[in-house]
Amino acid sequence: MKLKSSAYILYSTVAAVMSFSMAACMEGDWDTPDMTTPPYGNNAIVETDSQLVTIDSLKQRYKSAISTSSMEKIEDHMQLKAVITGNDLGSNIYKQICIQDSTGAMIVGINGTGLFPMLPVGQEILIDLKDLYIGGYGQQAQLGDEYNGSIGRMSTDKWEQHVRILPNFNTSAIDTIDFDVNLDKDRYAGYLVCLTNVQVGDADGKTTFAPEYKSGTTLTYNGSSNGYVHHTLGTASMNQLVLRTSTYAKFAELVIPTHPITIYGIATRYRDTWQILIRTEEDIKDNE
Repeated sequence: MKLKSSAYILYSTVAAVMSFSMAACMEGDWDTPDMTTPPYGNNAIVETDSQLVTIDSLKQRYKSAISTSSMEKIEDHMQLKAVITGNDLGSNIYKQICIQDSTGAMIVGINGTGLFPMLPVGQEILIDLKDLYIGGYGQQAQLGDEYNGSIGRMSTDKWEQHVRILPNFNTSAIDTIDFDVNLDKDRYAGYLVCLTNVQVGDADGKTTFAPEYKSGTTLTYNGSSNGYVHHTLGTASMNQLVLRTSTYAKFAELVIPTHPITIYGIATRYRDTWQILIRTEEDIKDNE
């Protein structure tokens, strides 16, 4: 069953309130505002079959820029239709959304916060790719803009000019794959994955997913960097696979269970290392 987008639901609520207010407060011949389209994104983008590409074909076309952690401007008229699999709701994904289709997955860098109300998980979107940049950050495929010669985030204004919110919204349609460290990183980096009955390496009944953030302090904790904490998972080594958690994540101060748990998350890469990003506390499933 296909559900209406939360963005559409939110907009409909606002529209109803506005319509009531105008009816109560205004007299005379006033034009009724158009309340038929959502107030986010660019509704002038028209889906064009001849311009549609898949994530896999896009990554193959710009494979050199992605694999060398450089970037390239997309000059041709192309469109990408994909489903959002991750956003900043849980504050562990920052100024990014994660998207995938049936062929692959990637990251979209957006220089803004509070993205999740209009870009919820399960929302289908159409992206006008022309004049965006594509490249690799640690070989993780990313759409965005040029930043100091590397792939970076695009402004929120630019993003809204290049995205259309489609009416399809269905979280159950998201393809989740079972994680394995031997998965092809070129194809699966950015995918929503499941790690079943996995042991977090340093769980001792006291250790949390990340320590409390304290302004002005330097975080030196378990192979961490730039406010993120890395935990080992299962029998994998730190340079193969880590659970990556921000000190700002809303679930950061949860104590890690000492028994095996099931984890859902976005499997990103930094060069040859898999980095699992839990999206919200709901991605942590207790097996006991």
